[in-house]
Amino acid sequence: MGRERDSMKKHLAAAVLTLVLALSLFCISAFAENATAQVFTDVASGDWYYSDVMSLYQAGVVNGFGDGSFKPGSTVTTGQALKMVLLAAGYAEPETVASHWARGYLNLALSEGILARGEITDLDVNISRGLVAKVAAKALNVTRTSDSYYFTDAQDDNVQALYEAGILKGYSDATFKPSQSLTRAELSAIVFRIYDYVASKEKPANDLDNKTAADFKLRTSEDGIAFIKAMEGFIPNAYWDYSQYSIGYGSSCTKDEYPDGITKDEADILLREKIDSMEDSLDAFLSKNNITLNGNQYDALSSFTYNVGTTWMNSNYRLAKLLSSGGYTDNDFSCAMGIWCHVTSGGKTLIDKNLINRRIREVQIFLSGDYTGKASDPYYYVIFTTEKGTVDVDVALYRANSTYSPFYSATNSGDTFLGWFTSDGTELRADSTVTGSLTVTASWLSDTQTGGTGTDTSETDGWLNP
Repeated sequence: MGRERDSMKKHLAAAVLTLVLALSLFCISAFAENATAQVFTDVASGDWYYSDVMSLYQAGVVNGFGDGSFKPGSTVTTGQALKMVLLAAGYAEPETVASHWARGYLNLALSEGILARGEITDLDVNISRGLVAKVAAKALNVTRTSDSYYFTDAQDDNVQALYEAGILKGYSDATFKPSQSLTRAELSAIVFRIYDYVASKEKPANDLDNKTAADFKLRTSEDGIAFIKAMEGFIPNAYWDYSQYSIGYGSSCTKDEYPDGITKDEADILLREKIDSMEDSLDAFLSKNNITLNGNQYDALSSFTYNVGTTWMNSNYRLAKLLSSGGYTDNDFSCAMGIWCHVTSGGKTLIDKNLINRRIREVQIFLSGDYTGKASDPYYYVIFTTEKGTVDVDVALYRANSTYSPFYSATNSGDTFLGWFTSDGTELRADSTVTGSLTVTASWLSDTQTGGTGTDTSETDGWLNP
C-alpha cells in the first residue's frame, strides 16, 4: 500500500500516472464498447464534457447524485475545487482539520505558496474560473512561455500558462470569463487535463534487470526493509490499491507497466528504488528541522513515509511539529502517527484497521526498537465516533497501562459534549487506564438536531477522493 512537487510530487507521480492510464483506457475502450450507455441522466455522449466526466467517474474520482444526475451545470465550491485540483496535481491527502472538511486542503495550499493568507476566507462559496486557474498553475508550477494573449478578457499569467499547457480552454467568443463561477463539468475537464499533464511530465523507469541491491546506498536498514516487505506483502501483478496501481511490495506502478508481472528479486529492486527516492525527502525534512534520529527511528519513519507519502512533513501537521520540537510523550507521538490510517473507498473516507496495526508496529519500532510487534507494553487504539457534529480526531493510539493523554473531544452546534462512552455505557475518561482497544461514541446534553455522521463528508457528494 505504498503511496510531491519537488520531493512530494516525485513520490506521487507514479500514482498519478496509473490513474491517468486507467482514465485513458476507459476513454478509448470502455466507452467505445458501450457508447449508448448513459450513467448519468444529464451527461450524454454528445456533450463536450462527456469523456472527461465519464473517465473520472470510471476511475472513482467523481460520482453523481442519488437521483442519477451529475448536475454538470451546478457550481463548485472553493473547498471542492481545492481538493480536486491539489490531488490531481500530485499532492497527497492532507491531515483533516476539525473546523471544516476542506481546511486541510487550504492549509496545504498556503504552506506550499499556492495561495496567500486571506485570499480565501470562505470554503463554501462558489469558486471563480480565475481563482481555479491560479491554484492549478501554482500547484503545477507552470509559467507562460509566450507574450501572446489568448483571451480578450484575461491577461493573467496563470490563465495564459494553463492555456499553453492545454489545461484551460476559453469560450468560442475568445473570452475566458475569469470572474464567472466554475461548474462541475468545467472542473471535471480541468482535473482530467491536470492528470494528463502530470503524466506527460513524469515517466516511470522500468529497468529492473540492470540494477542490483548494491546500487542503492540506503539509510533504511535491512531490518527496516524486511519490515516494509512484511507489512506490504508480495503481489507479483499490478493491482488497484485504493488510489494507485501497485505491484511487488506495494510499489506504485502503471496498470500495464509490468505485463508479465515481477519476481520477488525484481520487487526488491523496485522497493529499494522507491525508498531511495523517498529518503531524499525524509533526509531533507530532518536536516531542515535539525532532527537527529537513531537507526530504528529512521526505519520507522521510512516505513511510514513509504506507506503514506511525504505530506506529513508539512510543518502544519502534528507529527512534523512534534518531531521538530522534540518535546513529546510516547502517547503524543503514537497519536500523531495513528491518525494516518485512512483509505477512501466508495466515496467515503474510512478507518483501515490493517493500517492501524501498521501504525502501531511503526510506533513500537520508533520508540523501543521492537521490530517483532511483541513488545511487553503494546499499544491500543481508540476509535472516536459521533452521530452528529465533528470529532477532534477519529482514531488515536495509546501505550498499554498509560492514561488517555492526549484526550480528544467532539463538538456540535447547540449541544454540550458530555463525554465518550462504550457500547455498554462505560465512560472513557482522560485518567482511565489503557487496557485494550475500544470504540467509543460521543454523548450530548441535548439532541435538538438530527443527522450528521461525526465527520463532515459533504465534499464527497459527487466529488470523491482519487
